[in-house]
Amino acid sequence: MLIIPYQTRFTSGSLPVVTLALVLINALVYFVFQAGDRQATQNAAVYYFSSDLPAIELPLYAAALEKRGDPRAVYVLRAADATTRGPESLAILSAMQHDREFMRDLEGGALLPESDPGYAAWRQQREHFEGMLKEVFTERFALQPGGSWYGLLTYQFLHGNAMHWFGNMLVLLLAGPFAEAALGRTRFLLAYLFSGACAGALFLAMNGQALVGASGAVAGAMAMVAVLYGTRKVPVFYWLFVYFNTARVPALLLLPVWLAVEAVQWALSPGSRVAYTAHIGGFLAGAFAAWLLKSGRRPEVQKILDEQFAREDDHDRRTALLHDAQQAAARLDTRRAARAYAQLLTYEPGNASHAIAYFNMALLGRHPETVLDAAVRALAVRDPSARARMQPVYAKMSEAAVVALLPVDEQLRLVRRLAGVREDAAALRVLDALMANETVRTRHAGAIAGCLLALLRTYSRSGSEVEAAQVKQRLSAHFPSAVEDYEAAALAARLHAGQGATSQLDIDLDSKLGTRA
Repeated sequence: MLIIPYQTRFTSGSLPVVTLALVLINALVYFVFQAGDRQATQNAAVYYFSSDLPAIELPLYAAALEKRGDPRAVYVLRAADATTRGPESLAILSAMQHDREFMRDLEGGALLPESDPGYAAWRQQREHFEGMLKEVFTERFALQPGGSWYGLLTYQFLHGNAMHWFGNMLVLLLAGPFAEAALGRTRFLLAYLFSGACAGALFLAMNGQALVGASGAVAGAMAMVAVLYGTRKVPVFYWLFVYFNTARVPALLLLPVWLAVEAVQWALSPGSRVAYTAHIGGFLAGAFAAWLLKSGRRPEVQKILDEQFAREDDHDRRTALLHDAQQAAARLDTRRAARAYAQLLTYEPGNASHAIAYFNMALLGRHPETVLDAAVRALAVRDPSARARMQPVYAKMSEAAVVALLPVDEQLRLVRRLAGVREDAAALRVLDALMANETVRTRHAGAIAGCLLALLRTYSRSGSEVEAAQVKQRLSAHFPSAVEDYEAAALAARLHAGQGATSQLDIDLDSKLGTRA
């Protein structure tokens, strides 16, 4: 079983720079610096088995294992007597080289004293073999029993093979961005390296063998996600036997689940070369580091988390609202559906689909205040690509029962929307109703005249002579000075014979009459 959190939404500010840098460094180390290790190791092994060293050391190693009650002693003796050297012999040589207790006794003279007749020849061949091993990059920087302290850091960037590298880097790319976003780049790097160092130290203490790989540090990154995000739901990829899928689970659930999975795999694979102790050590160290850093700067981390999840929380709310609205509409629960669509428009005020649905639900509900709000929100949508879909809505708004609910400014906006979708008769009908009321006509003279002028220009430029004449007739009847100004502007435009001059004069005229866009 496998369960890994993953992050898919990044911005320039939230780009996981440290995570990406760690992946690149690991790639550089494995594909460049470790590239020659296989050949160098093979050369050293060929020398070893062609020398007198196996005949001297392997029986001593078998005796040491037998003394400890280790069943591998039989395989070591078999390798000592073998005439051909296969993978088993190479594995035994590697195990012997990394057996700290045996190598200490061998190098210290406890197993082969200087008084032994073959000591000088053995020492010369052993030093030559160890000199060849130093050409292996991995041997120099792996975490070794009794090795240098910096091995606790350098081993984290070494890998045994391409699949080992790929698996660790895949998990790091999925989990690292979460932890880096919450902790910040510097703190995440320190916590990551700390997790790897603790993982290596625990493995050495319990196993006493050499170690390479980033899995301990990567396990620490997963634990950081669990501690930092707590009960917040994070997207995870999970795999169980042949089934895999994604889900959203509380981040804190990763702690017991991951530890339980590692413990079960460890118990079921006692002879496995996978360093489960390092995984668990790194996981616990990562959890501690995240708790320590989070408790020290809790308000700052909380702010980062809130910002990071704000968009995702909004998306979840919008998804839930849309589902609620659609379900309510299907049940003809118009009040509930209208309320949900109104909330959706607070997130996406320019969404034509939500505006149309809200207006239709409001009409079915026949609640005047809701109809007014839905109409105003629909008129506020300025998406040119949605004009065809909005046309029936504008036409319905022009009906007397609906248009009477709208303020004068919104009625004038409706006129412009109707003209834009070539609902000319409806546009003029709304204007006529406005001009029939002397109080409204007087109070909003500039806006009404400006709207008529905008229609006149639109119809004149599109060659709609009948509609232009109808608008001009209304202007002449109610706003004769506007007609005179318009004709003067048209004459000046013809004299200037330039579209730019016409546009400027139109702008001047609009500002004089108080035209609104």
